[in-house]
Amino acid sequence: KWRNVNQIIRKKYRTLGPLRFPEIVLFALTVILVLLWLLRDPAGLKGWADMHSDNTWDGKDKKPVYLSDSWVVILVGLCLFNIPTENPLLGTWLWAAPPGKKFSRSEKLLTMDTVMQKTSWDVIILLGGGYAIAAGCQSSGLSQWLGDSFSFLEGQDERVVALVISTLVAFLTEVASNTASTTLLMPILAAMSISLKLNPLYLMLTGTISASLAFCLPLQPDPTP
Repeated sequence: KWRNVNQIIRKKYRTLGPLRFPEIVLFALTVILVLLWLLRDPAGLKGWADMHSDNTWDGKDKKPVYLSDSWVVILVGLCLFNIPTENPLLGTWLWAAPPGKKFSRSEKLLTMDTVMQKTSWDVIILLGGGYAIAAGCQSSGLSQWLGDSFSFLEGQDERVVALVISTLVAFLTEVASNTASTTLLMPILAAMSISLKLNPLYLMLTGTISASLAFCLPLQPDPTP
């Protein structure tokens, strides 16, 4: 039985053929992306982001972080929009081309048509709206006010507090998106945990898990992974 499985796997593997140029480029860009993320600001060490003078601490307040993780993503995205699907070195004095091979170097690894067709814009708008609402609640002081409003729970048993939070979050996610609800509630639960003198992870994990446990209404969205 296992011998037949191995033969099938080997046969499928041979049909894949050698790595093509687009696959090699995508693998290399993925490795570069991960390395730039890890080495941008490693804990206890100076990363490559410190090369920018405005990317360091000035003693009191942190200056704007210009070289952030989003900058790395934009850089890799620009590479995908500009690197052709065919090896640009083929046919030059550096890399001999196969006889009779024709290249279409104008075709890129990623095109705007592909982005417009394949991108889930509804998910991006949903996440962006949730982050914007959360940032607005935090900067306006609404999250702190809501957190202080639950000060009556101070001194109560932790299990009672977790039950109250789970119930409130479950009812909220019946009429709202799981992602938007958790994004909105995380700053509120963090401020609430400070006023209740609890570990923030205790309330934030409780709220996050409860957001995926509401199934009363048929229109309730699927659990967010």
